[in-house]
This record gives sequence, C-alpha cells and structure tokens, in this order.
Amino acid sequence: MARAELTNHTPLSQQSVHRLVDDLLEKAFLHLEAPKIEGRGKPSPQLALSPDGAYGIGLAIDTEEVRLAVTNLVGEILHLKTLNVDPNNPEEVRNVAVRDIPEAIETLNLNSKRVAGIGISMQGYRRKSSLAFVTPPKIERWRDRDVRDVFAGAFAFPLMAENNATLGAEAENWVGAGRRFDNFAYLSINRGFGGGIVINGAPYIGHHMNAAEISSIYTPEEQVRRPALRTLIAMLQTSGRDISSVGDLKQRYDPAWPEIDVWIARVTPALDQMLRALTGILDPAAIVFGGEAPRDLRTRLAEAVNPRSVDEVGLPFPGPELLISCIETDPNVLGAALLPIRSRLFS
Repeated sequence: MARAELTNHTPLSQQSVHRLVDDLLEKAFLHLEAPKIEGRGKPSPQLALSPDGAYGIGLAIDTEEVRLAVTNLVGEILHLKTLNVDPNNPEEVRNVAVRDIPEAIETLNLNSKRVAGIGISMQGYRRKSSLAFVTPPKIERWRDRDVRDVFAGAFAFPLMAENNATLGAEAENWVGAGRRFDNFAYLSINRGFGGGIVINGAPYIGHHMNAAEISSIYTPEEQVRRPALRTLIAMLQTSGRDISSVGDLKQRYDPAWPEIDVWIARVTPALDQMLRALTGILDPAAIVFGGEAPRDLRTRLAEAVNPRSVDEVGLPFPGPELLISCIETDPNVLGAALLPIRSRLFS
C-alpha cells in the first residue's frame, strides 16, 4: 500500500509513520514498488515487504521423516529437502542438520546476518514450559528431551521449537487464511489429528503451551473414530493396498478408492463434534482443513460435515467459513521456518 494509506492503519502520526518507513526501507525490510494509479494526482509508490529482508530455516521432525526448508520474509519456500536420517535418532538428526543447513545457506547465497533463526517442528504436547515434548511412540527417543539441549552449540542462529499443528496454523496465517482473517482455527489432518488457533493475527499457544491439542477431547473409545490418517492407512492395508505411511498415501492416492468413502462416513461424527466445539468456544471466522492429507481428501471431509446446530426455536447459529488450505507443500516445515521470523521481527 502507499505510505499515505499506511498511516490510516496505525495510531501513529504521519510524521512517525514516515520516519519508521524510512528506517525500514534503509534496513531493507521494506521496498518500493511501482505506483498504483487511482484517480487524479501524482500516484504514490507502493510499500511492500522485501522478500530478502529476512530468512527463516525450518526443520520438521515427524514420525516418518525429517524435512528442511528455507523461507524468505513473505513465506516463499526457497529450499526444501528431505534429510537422509532416522527421525527417531536425535543425535543423528543433529549431525545431519549441522551439515545440511550451512550447505543450504551457501547454495542460496544468503546473507547470514539476515537469517532470523532456526525453527523446529515437533510432534506431541508439553508437560512443562520448555521445548521438551511428549512425542508419539515412533519418535520416542525425543520424548521429554529439550530440543535446545539436543542442538546445543550446533548453530550460530537462535533456535526455537513448537508443536507441528501450531506451526501448520502459523504457515496458514502467513500465506493462507491469515490474509483474510485475524481469527481462525486450523485442523492438522496428518497421521494423527491436531490443531492450531490464530487469535488477533498471531498463533495462540495457551498457558501450558498446549492450546488446540484437540484430540484430547476424545475418549479412548472415540480416538479410533477421529479423522487421523493412521486409521485410513490401516483400512487400505486391510484391503490389500500397499500403503504403509502418509508419504505412500500422498504419492499413490486414488480418489476412486472405495475405502475413502467408508472412512469419511466413519470419522465424520467425531469431526462434527470437533467443529461444534471450536465454533461454540472460539467463534472463529474460519476453520481451515489443513495438514498433510491429500487435498481431495480434505475437500471431501469438509463437504461431508454438518457442524452447525440450531437453537430452541430452530434458528441456525452463525458459524465459521470452512476452508481448504491452499498450501501445497508441507505446512509444518513452512511454519517452522516462519517461526523465527515471527519471533524476531513481529513479537
């Protein structure tokens, strides 16, 4: 937007906005783009975030693999790589990251002074206020180990970590639904089923740092009926299909598989329950169907749900817009790369 228009979006005086903008232009966090002609008078140059103003590095440690990404200030992925390492071996993950991250920085010819830091995406919840997570059994060697201790001294950049679903919401906030809405909920449909919450334009993590640990609302009996891809994979295996991982599912996904409709019918009641809970408690503007599930599968889930209820006189409650995430790459690693940019530049 034009500098003059920017003043209308802040409580600051025009002089203060001009001074701050000049400072950000000098520091190369902003740049000028071609004027937009509207009406009479001389058009003003447009201000925009400078993509090369800052970079973030993300490392996603999942149950099946470890991925590395580098993003710029506007959330464009400049580098994406699956590391050749067992995700359940923390020391080996550290050693491979120590080798591959400097290589990525050198290959991209990045100014290291503009690298905001390294964000780690971990699966699981927290028992205490730290960067230690209670991880799934497949990566149990990370359980209750503070990520900072594992990577101590490995990098010259600040290091931080967050739950993978919250980082999926961070990615969505940066390049997806967050461009339209300041308040939304995010469904992370992966091997498990998690979530994230964005309130007033920023991810909300809660007092115990476990906000949107949405699967915790289900009883043990209900857990098997939630929309987690592990149950779909099990159904496909029972039918004789060679699908053993989320990666296999994404690579070989066939919308015509009859098991998909059976699975959707099985998980929809639990998904409806979750949508009603999020709507009644948070009243978000939107609920985003995200995660690593194939886009067709997320779309069909959104079409199958019936979350809205009516009041005692039959009037429907106003509900959120249901959206399908448009992030085509892995949202967890993108969110991990954006985490240090938000923490360093936008806190």
